[in-house]
Amino acid sequence: MLTPAEKRFIRYWEEQRTGGKIKYYLLYILIGTFIAILCLFFLYSLWISPIFTLEFGLVAIAITAFVAVTLITVITWHRNEKKFRNIIQREIQEGQMKDESEGSV
Repeated sequence: MLTPAEKRFIRYWEEQRTGGKIKYYLLYILIGTFIAILCLFFLYSLWISPIFTLEFGLVAIAITAFVAVTLITVITWHRNEKKFRNIIQREIQEGQMKDESEGSV
């Protein structure tokens, strides 16, 4: 039996995966990198700017943001796919067990 949280997750993940992995990656990597650059630039301007030059800092910020967001996006896709498959497989097995028990009675 699916819990309400699992039902929400299945609806959410089915919607997210409709465009495929590449579309998901492009969307989240582009938007996430932009947001991460803004956040990292803010942190850089507060704490790190006296240590490094601005040119080095901007390049480092962009590279760090892109790499971090890409890793997070790939890991999230694989984690959600695994969770989705596990839920579906569990429900199939429970349905088969129910069918077998009803058939033997």
